[in-house]
Amino acid sequence: MATSLLPSVRHQRILELLAQREFVTITDIREATGASLATTQRDLASLARSGALTRLHGGATRPPAPRGETRLLAACLARGRHALDRHDITAVEDALHQALAACERLRRTSARR
Repeated sequence: MATSLLPSVRHQRILELLAQREFVTITDIREATGASLATTQRDLASLARSGALTRLHGGATRPPAPRGETRLLAACLARGRHALDRHDITAVEDALHQALAACERLRRTSARR
């Protein structure tokens, strides 16, 4: 089965599947992307190296997130949403900057696993 999707598009589809379900099988991924088994395995390996997912036998699951950073990220986004409702652009920028920093810490933590 030949694939015509770019790797970035396939990766996005895989992550969308994981957003909908806690575990996706290789068959689920192949059906969603039209990719071969070898391509699917390479995609999963690449996403696992980046910390975007955790490989399991027969598929993948979402990686666990550190609780403190996840809570901080949620709080930053809530503050940003509230500031946006008030049209306080400075507060929105501050909240988004803090959320981005929390995302970066989460990414680094996931990459070390």
